[in-house]
Amino acid sequence: MTRIEQARRKVRIAQYAITVAAAAALAAFGAAARSSHPGSHVGSSSSATAAQQLRTQSNSTSSGTYVSPSFGQPPQVQSGGS
Repeated sequence: MTRIEQARRKVRIAQYAITVAAAAALAAFGAAARSSHPGSHVGSSSSATAAQQLRTQSNSTSSGTYVSPSFGQPPQVQSGGS
């Protein structure tokens, strides 16, 4: 095997190693991003149970008024004013 053939073989091996490492890094990054995203966590409770938990939580502001999302109702839009 000539020196040029040896160099080409080393380059081919290096390219393969870089490709494998990049694919592994991409997979690891994707898994980390998916697991850290709050919307991807699926608990054992159903959506109805989650909605009930949101209603019963103490979501009060500093003024003492209760703040809760309205499930199943369209949002109310106030018009008028400048």
